[in-house]
Amino acid sequence: MCILIIESEQAVIKELEYILKGIIPEATISHCSDIRAARTWFRKNTLPRLVFSAITFPDGLSFDLFTSLKTSPPVVYMNANDRFALEAFRQNGIYYLLKPLDRTEIEKAVFRYRYLVAKETAPLVEEIQGETNNRFQDRFLVTVGNQVKLVKGEEVAYFFSEQKIVYLITFGGNKYRTGFTLERLEQLLNPAHFFRINRQFIIHLSAIVKMIPASKSRLQVVLQPNTNYNTITSFGRTDPFYNWLLGGFSMT
Repeated sequence: MCILIIESEQAVIKELEYILKGIIPEATISHCSDIRAARTWFRKNTLPRLVFSAITFPDGLSFDLFTSLKTSPPVVYMNANDRFALEAFRQNGIYYLLKPLDRTEIEKAVFRYRYLVAKETAPLVEEIQGETNNRFQDRFLVTVGNQVKLVKGEEVAYFFSEQKIVYLITFGGNKYRTGFTLERLEQLLNPAHFFRINRQFIIHLSAIVKMIPASKSRLQVVLQPNTNYNTITSFGRTDPFYNWLLGGFSMT
């Protein structure tokens, strides 16, 4: 498997190579330090299976590079902030990493890539399903009075935060207090099934009843069980939300 890293910072390249080798030992990793070098690399080599690319370079934006290619590979974009997150998903990016890089997030990016490839490669589906069972949490212990109850992931409609306490809501309408933060749940939950639509909610795909435009760039997501709390997508999350709904593919 050939992976290309397009990044100007050598420290980031070394760190990313080290992490990727731990996740995909068989990978062959190349790297370019700017857009010009990347254009040359693409002319001389076969298309890589996956690209990790920074966005801003002294000689341009990586978006321009990928739109100029006849066939664009799956791209995981990297940046120091979320300024380009919306555009990254519009450019068919499959994941958006924030610097400094986090190993857990890189693993999720690789899983996203494998999840998309699995749609076309039947034998890989079993491998991905096995990884999903091992890699993501699908059972939760919650408190009910003085008792502890086990809730399976398939029963969870959504998680929401209220006054710094995160609650789990089942499809049956039961509400349980958890000991998690939403940030931690984002790392633990299977991204194929759960998505964080705003600062307060992480929702399951099957909990969505309908979506109503709330503004030019935001959506009101109607959930089941119903809730009176804010379920409008945060600014910048609507396009990634569409992307997630389509299994990682863009609408264009």
